[in-house]
Amino acid sequence: MLEQRPGPRFVFIAAAFLLLVLAAELVFSIRQNSQTFDESAHLYAGYSYWKTHDFGLNPEHPPLAKLVATLPLLRLGLTLNPPPPIFFRGASGLGGRQFLYSHNAESLLFHSRMAISIFTFALALLVFFAAREMFGPETALIALAVLVSEPNILANGALVTTDMAVTTMLFGAVYTFYRYLKQPSFARLLVASLFAGLTLSVKHSGVLLFPILLVLASAYLLLASRTQSEASQRFLRRTAFAFGSLVFIAAMSIAILWACYGFRYAARPGNAQITPPTAAFLQTLHQPAEARFIGFAERHHLLPEAYLYGLTDILVLTDRGRYTFLFGKDYAEGQWFYFPATILIKSTIAFLLLLALALATRYLWQRKRLLESLFLLLPAAVYLGFAMRSKLDLGLRHILPIYPFLIVLIAAGAWALIRRSRAWAVAVAALLLFHALSSVRAYPNYLEYSNEFFGGPLNTYKVLGDANVGWSSGLPALQRYITDHHITQCWYAYYGPAVLSYFHLPCKPMPSYFSMLFGSPQAAIPETIQGPVFIASENLPASFWGPPDLNPYGQFKDLKPDQVIGGETLVFNGAYQVRLISAASHLAIGNNALRSGHPSLALPDAQQAAAIAPELLQPHQMLASLYAGLHRPADAEREYQLALNIYRARFGPFANDIAAPEDPLRQQPATLASTK
Repeated sequence: MLEQRPGPRFVFIAAAFLLLVLAAELVFSIRQNSQTFDESAHLYAGYSYWKTHDFGLNPEHPPLAKLVATLPLLRLGLTLNPPPPIFFRGASGLGGRQFLYSHNAESLLFHSRMAISIFTFALALLVFFAAREMFGPETALIALAVLVSEPNILANGALVTTDMAVTTMLFGAVYTFYRYLKQPSFARLLVASLFAGLTLSVKHSGVLLFPILLVLASAYLLLASRTQSEASQRFLRRTAFAFGSLVFIAAMSIAILWACYGFRYAARPGNAQITPPTAAFLQTLHQPAEARFIGFAERHHLLPEAYLYGLTDILVLTDRGRYTFLFGKDYAEGQWFYFPATILIKSTIAFLLLLALALATRYLWQRKRLLESLFLLLPAAVYLGFAMRSKLDLGLRHILPIYPFLIVLIAAGAWALIRRSRAWAVAVAALLLFHALSSVRAYPNYLEYSNEFFGGPLNTYKVLGDANVGWSSGLPALQRYITDHHITQCWYAYYGPAVLSYFHLPCKPMPSYFSMLFGSPQAAIPETIQGPVFIASENLPASFWGPPDLNPYGQFKDLKPDQVIGGETLVFNGAYQVRLISAASHLAIGNNALRSGHPSLALPDAQQAAAIAPELLQPHQMLASLYAGLHRPADAEREYQLALNIYRARFGPFANDIAAPEDPLRQQPATLASTK
C-alpha cells in the first residue's frame, strides 16, 4: 500500500503549475487557428446585445456566454450594422461575417477567445475542488492533470461558442447541489441556484440540468433510506426538503435567466419581429407536448421570447435532425450510436482505459463513497442518454458536459489503483503519461483530434466530419503551407463563413454550399483542373448537396491526398475531371447575379450549369425561378418539373435538410435551393 500523501503547499504549487500549462496550451493553439464556423455569428450577436439589446439576433443560444466573450470589445468602438431582415440563422451568419472581417479579425478573435476562456479556467478550478472534497487532494491533482491534457477540453476551451460555458456551469451546478445536500445551508442553496441559473443562461441544453438534479435527488434519498433506519415521517420530511430545494433552485434559476435578458419579454427592441415571427416558427415544432408547453409560456410570457424561440429551434433540429457522417458513411439523419462512437474516436486511448479501470474499481462503489460516485456517473449518463435520442449529431462538442464528471471519476479510480500496489502505480502513471503525450502530439490541432487507433488528427476526416475536423479553422495552416512550398497558383474549396480575400491566398476559389449561401465571389471553373487542389475535408460528406453521388466533391472522398494540412485541408496534386464542381461554379455565379438584382445575367450561367450536370437539382430549380421572373411560364414549368422529378427520385432521405422545389409561378425568384 502506498500511503505517502502530498502536503498542502505541494498541492497548491502543482495545481498552479497545471493551470499555467492550461493557459499556455490555449493561448498558443488558438493563435494558430482562424475562426471556427459559429464564432463570427456569436461575436456579432454578443456585441449587438451590449450595444442594441437585440436578443432576436442569434436567439438559438442564450446570451450569457456571448456577452462574456464580447466584453473586451466594448472599448474598441466597433462599427455595427443592423442584421439583414432574413431568416434568423442567416441573419447572424451574414452579419457576423461582415462584422468580423470589416475589422481586425485576428485581434477581435483573440480578445474574445481569451475572455470566454474564463469558463475553462473556472471548470479547472471546479474539477479540482470537487475532486478534493469528494476524494482528497491526490485525486484533485490527478483530475486537474487529466483535464489540462484532454484534447476535447483544449479544442473548445477558448472558442467563442457556448459549449465550454454550459460544460462549466452544469458541472458547477451539480457540484454545488452535492455540497448543499451534504451540509444544507441557505448560503449553499443560493450558490447552487446561481450555478443553475447560469447553466440555463449559456445554452439551451442547460435545461437538462433539471432532470439531472431530479435523478440525483432521488438517488440521495434512496441512499439515505438504505443507510439509515428512518421512521416514515422523517423520510417524508427529508423528501419534502430535497424536492422543495429543487423548486427553489428552479425558481431562482429562472429569475437569473430573466436577468440575462434584461427582464424583458420581447426579443427585439420596440417589439420588432424575428424572421419568421415567434408564433409562426412555433408551428414548425411537431412535438405536441413541447409545442403546447412553449406556446403556453409564450402566451403568458413565462420566459423571455428569445429564449423560447431558441428552445423551439433546438427541439425542431433535434427531432428532425441533419445528415450525419460517421466511420466514412453518410447517414440521412442522426444515429443513436453516434455519440458513443465519437467518444471512442475522440477520447485518448489512455482516457478510455482509465475510465474502464475506474468503473471496475471497487473503491468507487463502497458505501461510504457511493453518493460521490453517483453524483459523477449519473449526470454523465443522463446527459449522454438525452444526446443519443437526438438526431442532431454534429460533433463531440454537443456532449462535452459529460467530460468533467468522467475526469473526476477517472482520477478517483486512478488514485485508488496507485494506492493498491507499486505495479498498479507504475501502470496508472504510464497511462496518465500516454494521455498527456497523445495531447501533445495533437497540438495545435485539438479540434481534429482522434486517438491513435483511428490514425490520429491527420486521419479524423475519414471517420467524422463537421466540428470534429477543424470546423473551418485551418486557414492559417494553409497560408503557411502555401508560403513554405512557394505556391503561386492553386484551387481551394473552403467550407465556412470566413472571407477568403482577408487571408490573401493565391488560390482560385471553388464553390461550396456555404460559399454560395454567403455570396462569396466565384469565377467559372473548367471541367478539368490541374493541382495543387486544396479541399476542406468538411466538403467530402454529402451534406446539403443531397445524395453522395451528387456532391461535387464526392469524387475526392476515396482518393488518397498527397498531404493533409492541420488535419483539415486535403492536398491533391495532379489533373482532375471536375464536371460537377464546374456546374456548381456556374450555379454560384448565377446566384451572385441574382443577389445583385440582375436575373438576366444569371440566366446563361444557370443554363450552363444545367447543361454540364443535368442530374443536379439546383440548376433546374434556379432556372425555373428565373424563367418565372422573366415571364416565360412554359420554360419555368418545364424546369420545375425536372427539379421536382429529381427531388422525388433522389432526395427523399435528405428531406430534413433540403426542401422540395416550390412552384416558381407562385413564388418570387430565389437565389438558392431552399434549405430547411
